[in-house]
Amino acid sequence: MPIDQHAARRRWYREFFGAMIAFAATLVLADFVVEANPDAGWRYAVALLPVIPGALVVVAAVRFHRRIDELQQRIALEAIALAFAGTAVITFIYGFAEDAVDLPRVNWTWVWGVMGGLWLICDFIVRRRRL
Repeated sequence: MPIDQHAARRRWYREFFGAMIAFAATLVLADFVVEANPDAGWRYAVALLPVIPGALVVVAAVRFHRRIDELQQRIALEAIALAFAGTAVITFIYGFAEDAVDLPRVNWTWVWGVMGGLWLICDFIVRRRRL
């Protein structure tokens, strides 16, 4: 990986993990405040506060994608496409099985976790195949 690719990756780690730490902190704080004030009308706005650092994760990903070379962009695109398709299949299967087998309802926020995990796995697989 050329030097500029290493610099792009280091900057990605800084931006991504900074945004994720902010996301985790806001999530814990918002959850605490919402639980402590169950009757407050403003709790809905507080519950949405983690969306702001979550959006920063998206900004970091787009900026990283624009900094890397064409091969790395292709690998990243293929990995995210496979993760998207895999997440769709997994959520469809679970959604149909929820009613058929009486599985517990799952919070929608887990969909991102499934996609993120599949993205990491698919990125590893695509890199091994392409590089």
